[in-house]
Amino acid sequence: MKNLERFLMLALTSVLLAACGGGGYDAPVPGPAVAVAPGASESAAGLAKYLNDLAAAAADDREPVDLSTFTPKLPEDTEPEALS
Repeated sequence: MKNLERFLMLALTSVLLAACGGGGYDAPVPGPAVAVAPGASESAAGLAKYLNDLAAAAADDREPVDLSTFTPKLPEDTEPEALS
């Protein structure tokens, strides 16, 4: 009788562990990147407004930002610096 109780306990434990584990949940992949607003590249005021709007959004609502279209205004009397 003792062996039967052990077997049933082992079987029940195995079934419970199998039912609880391995949910297989994969985190959602972020969607495509959001581009920087066009006004942010036009002037310093536009950039400040864009950054304020970005900071005001809840962290859970933010998406990755694609910076490939971002070209901030540079002063007319400076040369671009080389990246090292």
